[in-house]
Amino acid sequence: MEELKLIGEKIEKFKYILAEHIELFEEEESPFNLEVSKEVRAQLIQIHADALIHGKAQAMESMKKTGMEIGKQIVDMGIPLDKHIEEIQLVRNLFWSFIEEEVSNRYYSIEILLKASSIIDAILDQFIHCVSISYVNYYKEIATAANESLQKIKENQEVMEELATPIVQTIFKDVLLVPLIGRMDDWRMESMQSTVLQKCEDLHAEVLILDFSGITFTKENNMFLLLDQLVGALSLMGTETMFVGFTPDVVRQIVQLDFANQVKSFLSFGQALDYIFKQRGLALQPVK
Repeated sequence: MEELKLIGEKIEKFKYILAEHIELFEEEESPFNLEVSKEVRAQLIQIHADALIHGKAQAMESMKKTGMEIGKQIVDMGIPLDKHIEEIQLVRNLFWSFIEEEVSNRYYSIEILLKASSIIDAILDQFIHCVSISYVNYYKEIATAANESLQKIKENQEVMEELATPIVQTIFKDVLLVPLIGRMDDWRMESMQSTVLQKCEDLHAEVLILDFSGITFTKENNMFLLLDQLVGALSLMGTETMFVGFTPDVVRQIVQLDFANQVKSFLSFGQALDYIFKQRGLALQPVK
């Protein structure tokens, strides 16, 4: 209808002015950047104008595409869906104000203006529908990706903990060696406690040898307390603990603690192994 086309052309002509007028309806500051907000509103108004000028079918497709894009954008911007729907309702209020003005000026018949309102409402409803679907689906995608990332981080952390506390069997199945390398702090000691205790239980370890020759101690207060707790827990499980590779500086700190007299210490892993051989009445013989 020619009258609908004229209304659409008028809306198109004044779309930026109409976009600015939406702010008059706002009760609080828009979550969008001012310039971005103006462009988005003008884009929405243009689609409504196109519906009146060229027909509703094409405009519905345009609004569907725009709604799907904006649904993702507001998720990325952290804007709640209900806040954006309130923004959309402002556009609806704007059009109703425009229609009331046209009626008061008697430019068009009531029937034409009601027809225009019907088209505008259908376009806005399409927009709300598409924004909502896009918002929910994209939010689910992000949540799923975040959960997968957290799972990978957890898996990587487990691998790191395993690498941080390598536990190997020696020539004796019941004698385990823990060759520690790198920086030793409270977090690593706590991680080592649970890993070592579980491994000793699984392999029925009689002796656990902790080799500290490749590590650097921090000055954290809980370090040797945690080591004392590990030795005590292993003792309750029936596993003897041996230390090898301590530097003189570390030895001076350990001798002040109660567990210093409970644990046998050796300069090297080889010396500890020789002690276990003799303790068990065994000896290495050269191969003939």
